[in-house]
Amino acid sequence: MAVLVLVLATACSDSGSSPPPRTTLAPHAGTPGSIRFGIWGDTPYSDDEVGEIPRLVTEINDAQVDFSIMLGDLGGGAACEDVAYDNALATFNAFDAPLVYVPGDNEWTDCHELGHDPIERLARLRQVMYPTAETLGATRFPVERQAAERPEHVRWFDGEVLFVALNVAGSNNNHTQDVDSSDIQDQRGPAERAAAEAEYQARDAAVLEWLHSSFEAAAAAGAAGVVIAMQADPGFEVVADQRAASGVDGFDRLLDAFRDEAERFVKPVVILHGDSHRFRFDSPLLDKDTGRPLPNVTRVESFGSPDVGWVEVTVNPGSPHFVTAASHLIAAGARN
Repeated sequence: MAVLVLVLATACSDSGSSPPPRTTLAPHAGTPGSIRFGIWGDTPYSDDEVGEIPRLVTEINDAQVDFSIMLGDLGGGAACEDVAYDNALATFNAFDAPLVYVPGDNEWTDCHELGHDPIERLARLRQVMYPTAETLGATRFPVERQAAERPEHVRWFDGEVLFVALNVAGSNNNHTQDVDSSDIQDQRGPAERAAAEAEYQARDAAVLEWLHSSFEAAAAAGAAGVVIAMQADPGFEVVADQRAASGVDGFDRLLDAFRDEAERFVKPVVILHGDSHRFRFDSPLLDKDTGRPLPNVTRVESFGSPDVGWVEVTVNPGSPHFVTAASHLIAAGARN
């Protein structure tokens, strides 16, 4: 097992809705007030990766993290099937500590490629994965939902830090640019693409509202920082005039909201995501005026197929090193 520890200092300063539920997690070893959790996702895509999942679960359990977050993508093409949802749920509940799951593109937005209706798949996924206003896992804690129809949008306080989960998935967030084009390379007809675009517009608006109200709650509670979890890589580095051609313009409003909220909040903001299948720890969100990284925003991405691994993230409220990350590569796959 390869382990790499990275540290990034994020800016901290003071800033001033009813706050979301606060967890009652058992204390853990480490810096008083610190929060230690695991992130993983984008696996298993092959039989070999399936065989490594029990080892991943055991390793995270042995680490005695406070909780873990599965950053979406339950597997390859078979992830669209009900059995994949059921198998993933069983895996999630094998974790000793609470587990939060955010949806990925392979289990809903991309399912039209296999003849499924993505909107129906999302409805089914919500039914299976979010039966109550609690996390998954062998032990659980309560979370605040945005609404019954969007149970995957949740948030909770752990100590001085607000955690927020969003349904922002790969494949351009289900955004369809040319719903009426007869030349588009898409198995769906205009009606299905129009339905996808309507779903995207409604969910994107809900995401922005949830994000804004979460930062308001964090400011009102005097939170030390905000941690945001989602599946998609939103294309931080893709410039404005290339975003549509690059298939990432479905994240434009979200990135603008990240900038606006982070600049107002001032305190540390951590964005967790998967989708690109590689471990990253950096500051990719750029100020629109200066082109420089926003100093209080950190991105942490976990491993993905063909690699199997997880990232141990520690949040240290009040420390100049607000977030640190230790990568745990369990199995390295061959890449083309």
